[in-house]
Amino acid sequence: MNKPKFLFKIFLFLFALSAANVFAQTDKTQPQADQCYEVILQILVASNNPSEKSPLPPTLSNIVKKLKTNYNFSDYRLTTTFLQRTSNSIEYKSLMNDFTGLKDNNAPVFSDWALKNLRNLPAANGRSTIQFEGFRFGARVPIVANVRDEGGKTSAGVIYEEIGIKTTRASLNENEPTVVGSLATSKPDELMFLVLTVRAAE
Repeated sequence: MNKPKFLFKIFLFLFALSAANVFAQTDKTQPQADQCYEVILQILVASNNPSEKSPLPPTLSNIVKKLKTNYNFSDYRLTTTFLQRTSNSIEYKSLMNDFTGLKDNNAPVFSDWALKNLRNLPAANGRSTIQFEGFRFGARVPIVANVRDEGGKTSAGVIYEEIGIKTTRASLNENEPTVVGSLATSKPDELMFLVLTVRAAE
C-alpha cells in the first residue's frame, strides 16, 4: 500500500528537479540586441549633357551598366547620398542642397523618405535578403508662379508641389545597390533614379 505513495513522491521530486533546471537555464539566458543595418539611399541622375558628368563611386558601376541597357542616356552623376542606421524603420525629413536643376533656386527643396519594418530573411539561393514592408521617397519642390493677393494684385511668388514614389512589400539582396524607383526632373532630357543599399552595420 505504501508503494504507490513512494512512486508518487519520486515523480514529484523528479518533476521539481527538472523544473528547477529549466528555470535556471532560462534565467541565465541574456537578451540579445537586434541586428543593426546601414541604409544608404543615393540619387542618381541620368542625362545626355556631358558637361554635368562627374565621377561615380565604384559601387554604382553595375547599376549604371544595367540602366544603359534600358535607357539611352549617356551620362550619369550622383547628386545626393543619405546614410541612416536602423534595426527596423527610418523616418527622414530634411532640406536638399542639390535637386537636379533646382539647386540655384533661392527657394529650398524639402525631402521626405521612409523605410518601414526592415527584416533579414534567407533566400532560396542562400543569400541574405532584405525585405521591407514599405518605402517612400518624396520632395516638395518650389515652382515660380503668379500669385494674386487679397487686393487683386498679381506678383511672382513661389508655391510648392509634392512629388515622389511609394512602394509596399519589396526586397533586395544585402549589400547590393538596387534601383527602387525613378522620377522625372525639371529637365526634359534627364531622369532621376533612387538607389537603395542595405548592409549589416559594423
